[in-house]
Amino acid sequence: MIKAEDFHPFAVQLAVFTTDPLAFSTPKSLAVILGKFSHIYDGEVKTFPIPDNAPPEIPRVILQSKDQSQRLDISPARLSFYSVKTEEKAANPPYIISESTEILEQYLPDIGMRVNRLGLIFARMHQLNSPAKLITERFCKPELQNTIFGNTASFDFRNHQIIKIHDLDVNLVTSIKSGLIQINGVQKQGVLIEQDINTTTEEMAQRSFEIEEIRSYFDSAVKEAEANLKIYFPEEV
Repeated sequence: MIKAEDFHPFAVQLAVFTTDPLAFSTPKSLAVILGKFSHIYDGEVKTFPIPDNAPPEIPRVILQSKDQSQRLDISPARLSFYSVKTEEKAANPPYIISESTEILEQYLPDIGMRVNRLGLIFARMHQLNSPAKLITERFCKPELQNTIFGNTASFDFRNHQIIKIHDLDVNLVTSIKSGLIQINGVQKQGVLIEQDINTTTEEMAQRSFEIEEIRSYFDSAVKEAEANLKIYFPEEV
């Protein structure tokens, strides 16, 4: 029987939503990050000539590592950090938390921005044949497995919970589905799990996270994601 430990992360995204979009400056953002963190983002630098009245969520800058395992999208409204599995490296949640908070500690005061919302997304996969059959066997009643779910070619479901992390109301959205994913140019079949753990929009108006609060939240979110995965796929069923 498939267990939580059988799933391996192939991508992790960490996002912080910022206030004061008018404080954003592409040249200053590049100077702050590449001035100190060019050893991380040593690959291609992409900048986009976007009109000032464009939505602030659209990235103005994309930085990445040469091996494409790390990426940072920067916009006036958010910063999104990515850790992606490559042939040489696994997606690494603890590393991306350490790396991103170190960058934010430098970036936020230098640019003059605050953070009022936090999000973390895990994407994991267990490679196997007939993933839809495995999901229906795990989550559907036995009497349905040979009737309406007997010839299922693909299957997915989504569960949205509201949980607490520290004193915060947090969305925990878990998606479990069968599918294909391309990793390092190779297409693989299996069960895909995405866990999106983000503070609610209702919290935004009253929040301004300090760097230690950001670090503590993401550390706790990782633990919550691991515990949640073990409920869906426990050691024994």
